[in-house]
Amino acid sequence: MSPHLHWSVLRPEITLLVGAILCMIFGVGRENALRKLVAPIGLITLLIAMLLSWAQATTPGSPEAPVGLLADSFAGYFGLIGAAVGALIFLVNWHLPVKGERGEFFGLILCSVAGLILTGRSDDLITLFLGLELTSVPTYVLIALSSNNLRAPESSSKYFFLGAMSAAIMVYGFSFIYGATGTTVIGGASSELGLKGYVLANGLSNPILLVGLVLSVGGLAFKLAAVPFHFYAADVYQGAASPVTGLLGFLPKAAGFAALIRLIVSTGASNDAVVFWTLWIICLATMTTGNVLALLQRNVKRILAYSSISHSGYMLIGVLVGPALVADGNLFNDGVAAVMFYLAVYGVMNLGAFAVLAYLIRRGESAEELSDLNGLWRAEPVAALALAVCVFSLMGFPPTAGFAGKVYVFSGAFSLSSAGPFAKPMIALAVLGVINAAIGAVYYLRIVAACYLDEEREPLDYVPSGTLRFAVTLCALITLAFGLWPRDLMRLSRQASSQIVVQATAEPPAEALVSLPETADPE
Repeated sequence: MSPHLHWSVLRPEITLLVGAILCMIFGVGRENALRKLVAPIGLITLLIAMLLSWAQATTPGSPEAPVGLLADSFAGYFGLIGAAVGALIFLVNWHLPVKGERGEFFGLILCSVAGLILTGRSDDLITLFLGLELTSVPTYVLIALSSNNLRAPESSSKYFFLGAMSAAIMVYGFSFIYGATGTTVIGGASSELGLKGYVLANGLSNPILLVGLVLSVGGLAFKLAAVPFHFYAADVYQGAASPVTGLLGFLPKAAGFAALIRLIVSTGASNDAVVFWTLWIICLATMTTGNVLALLQRNVKRILAYSSISHSGYMLIGVLVGPALVADGNLFNDGVAAVMFYLAVYGVMNLGAFAVLAYLIRRGESAEELSDLNGLWRAEPVAALALAVCVFSLMGFPPTAGFAGKVYVFSGAFSLSSAGPFAKPMIALAVLGVINAAIGAVYYLRIVAACYLDEEREPLDYVPSGTLRFAVTLCALITLAFGLWPRDLMRLSRQASSQIVVQATAEPPAEALVSLPETADPE
């Protein structure tokens, strides 16, 4: 394998890491002019990474890649949406860090985006774990750096310790998988050995492998903010500054779904009854818990935190549906593509809602409570309209991108009405998902009502940041654009999902099957 092959496959990640290093170097420069270059350098780096990922996402086939990595369109898609939403995150956070911390702050954002891209291209349990941790660890520090409020370090500590626990559970599950299969390779299209080969040859009859997969799903549930590892979300979201909270709602979640699809769907493990029902229960509990708890909140950041939990539940429906195994040209029967589409639009509309909260100031503090939004349409009509667009999109109201995402996810479940042993449970789950979405409309409408129906009681101020105001407007416009013209993003997600179809259905080589380890007799 030629050396340049390694560089070509990892160009987006290397670009981001080089950009992170430059940000940190310029951030400690003595000249103020040098320190001012930190944010532009980071933004340019993200745009370059987006172009490099676009080439991978739109190139058919799966080029040869180093062991443990894949250079398919699935990886390119996560690189594309990670860098694109990362650029919006940069604009929203442009004003936030103090002068002495700008280098570290923006460098950590670039590292987290690089971790997401690495997770999307991982074909080995080791690189998968490294990608997930590279995504998550910078967020622990970003929360602490985001605010001088005492809640920020408290939230950072809580997030760190719970993240360490979830990582330990996930690695423990990986150890079971390795013990059962004798390999850490997941089993991409070019792999000769791996978890996929073992599952195709033996199913999940080995209880050690089954325990390993369930533990791994449990560890990934923390990244998704899914039940039973959801309880940190509200406190951490409330404690972090609003621009960083928008980041938390996308990067770890996207990395978690990329890992879940690689580990569970592409290997065929989701077809096992135990794994299916585990995910089914998690999905239903996540949707219901998030929506019910959000109804009880008056703090907008806590409402959006529980909203984030419920959206993870909606996306888990697509994971259970899996990829479209029949190339009939129908965009609406592919669960994996639906998840990937939903992730992209959710990242934008969720970030837009938090960006508006970051823009507004009441009593010298960033807006958080519903009462802080009273009469917003009179004082800041553009901000009020942008928040309404993003909130309606989170609710799933047409013609926003959130409506297209929910239709895409739910239609995939309904398309299984006459296929497979899990058709009826999936239809039931989709119906419950629609009911949950209707419940969610209640607390979303409260936010819009506060902006347009309630009278302003205290004077409203705003952050004097042109980049933040531009980012708010851009998030709202993108949310509307993908709602009115979703087909191009849908087709891109479908093309990326086709790589998962190849991996999930490809027969392993005969030598891979005979070399699989046998479980030792306990006697």
